[in-house]
Amino acid sequence: MRFTNILLWVQENKLSEKFYRKVGFGVTTSTDEYSEVEAGGLQIVLVSMRDEDEFNGDSLSGSKGKGMYIYMYVDDVDTEYARQVKLGFKPATKPRDWPWGNREFILKDPDGYKLCFWQRSVR
Repeated sequence: MRFTNILLWVQENKLSEKFYRKVGFGVTTSTDEYSEVEAGGLQIVLVSMRDEDEFNGDSLSGSKGKGMYIYMYVDDVDTEYARQVKLGFKPATKPRDWPWGNREFILKDPDGYKLCFWQRSVR
C-alpha cells in the first residue's frame, strides 16, 4: 500500500487551481472538470462538484474539510507567512508555536480546505 494523492471536491476547479498555483503548487493536469496540482511530492486532485447520484453525498455535502488539515512543511514559517500575505492572501491564523513542537499558520483555500504551513519550533 502507498499514498497516492488527496482528492478535494471544489466549487470550481479552475478557481482552486489558480489559488494553489499562486500558493506555490505546480499544475500537472487541467481540464474543465478537474485539475491536479503538486508540491513537494504531494498531489492534490481538485474535482468540480457535480450532482450525479453516485457523487451527491460527498460533493454537495456541508462543511468542506471539517477536521482535516493538509500539512505543508516549510523552512521558515514566518517568511512563508509574509510571502503569502504579500501575494494578497489573508491567512486564517498568524504563525504560532504549539505545545507539540510546531510553529504553524493556516491558509484556507476558496472552498475552506485548510493548508497548515509548519516547521519545528525554534527554541
